Amino acid sequence: MQVSGRTFLVTGGASGLGAATARRLAAAGGNVVICDIGAEQGKKLAAELGQRASFLVTDVTDESQVAKAVAAAREKFAALVEHIIVNPMLNGEVIRLDGALRMSAK
Repeated sequence: MQVSGRTFLVTGGASGLGAATARRLAAAGGNVVICDIGAEQGKKLAAELGQRASFLVTDVTDESQVAKAVAAAREKFAALVEHIIVNPMLNGEVIRLDGALRMSAK
């Protein structure tokens, strides 16, 4: 997958495997929006990653909050969100967006 210059949302991205994923994406040149309910950890990680990252408190069980995260990513990085990385603890899915945001629970 091409990472450099692309924009990603990483759910559960403030700690653990989600944080490791965010770090790898940013190191490879991707823009990362860290989405999590852990505000302190999320802000700290975004500061660590610098201009390629931002943090947004996001409860992924609330579709409107995820939609706000996608909109914030567009505003911050002037780019469409091309992938949502669902925290590896939640099946490690990568959701490719096709112009519409669709959420589903397993």
